[in-house]
Amino acid sequence: MDITVADDPSEKSIIVKEAGGVGMIEAFPLTRDFYHQFVIPAALIEQEEEKELQAYMATEKHPVAKILPTTTVLKAKPAPYMAVFSSKGPNYITPEIIKPDITAPRVRIFVAWSLVATDHTAERPENYNIASGTSMACPHVSGIAAILEFYNPSWCPAAIMSAVMTTATVTDNTGQPIRNFPDGTQATPFDYGSGHVNPFAALDPGLIYDFDTSDVINFLCSYGASSRQLRNLTGKLVNCKNPLTPSYNLNYPSIGVFEVKGRLSVSRTVTYYGKSPTVYSANVVNPEGVKVMVTPPTLKFTKAGEKKSFKVSFTPHKRSKGTSFVFGSLTWSNGIHKVRSPIGVNVLSL
Repeated sequence: MDITVADDPSEKSIIVKEAGGVGMIEAFPLTRDFYHQFVIPAALIEQEEEKELQAYMATEKHPVAKILPTTTVLKAKPAPYMAVFSSKGPNYITPEIIKPDITAPRVRIFVAWSLVATDHTAERPENYNIASGTSMACPHVSGIAAILEFYNPSWCPAAIMSAVMTTATVTDNTGQPIRNFPDGTQATPFDYGSGHVNPFAALDPGLIYDFDTSDVINFLCSYGASSRQLRNLTGKLVNCKNPLTPSYNLNYPSIGVFEVKGRLSVSRTVTYYGKSPTVYSANVVNPEGVKVMVTPPTLKFTKAGEKKSFKVSFTPHKRSKGTSFVFGSLTWSNGIHKVRSPIGVNVLSL
């Protein structure tokens, strides 16, 4: 029985199987994320190791190979790290919305698999698969959203999104900032959005950034949406406000400002979800070259459902390079909860 050695990632394991192969060895730069799928046992080796393998095969009349069973590695460190592919920022359509919103597990995920998606020519009627991509991260977040809706049936989708985003973590399991794979550079909100999802923390977010359909309409108006476009979207006649609400004032859990010209202030409103009176204090990490001030710096709440508004003022001291962003964060904390929002700033002029 044959094990095929492939030096071209485009060579599919399905072809090897159909040709009667029982295994596959593929040379692949392991410094890259690997998300190919195999229908037969396979092993990955570095390209340098391939040279040694080819030399062995050239000197042996009957070369022999054995692919050992895989093992599950638990508590790997550091984790998580950011994959090189899929849905990274910036957001070229609406740059005030930091892209992505959130990060969830998405690389080499063991998943239930529909038989409809199975290639039957390979005789592979399997109920499970290993896959990667945003399509793997989405079910994680969708499941978390369903749990939040179950425990908080009064929450709208925006509130659920806020709980997920503001409770995410930006550190790995070694306590260090999340990094990119494979170069080890520190990741930014354009890599992970608000951070890596933390479902337990999302159940008790403390504060919520909420918005509704009218807020979204104002946001679309700020980007030039016409009455006809809004009618097609909402099913009714809608007119934009005059003056328009600035796009950066959408009550989003992240804070992005683009092409800032001098000093700028952004408005946000939070809703308290707690049982006892409490005080939240603002803690800011300034983006490089930008001074950020929050007014008021403390928010006092006496009951659940109470809303408080605040302003975030930006004073730039350094221009951005083209459309590049610098990043910081705003965290509201009452000693128990930490409600964190990433900040992204692009400065056009001082």
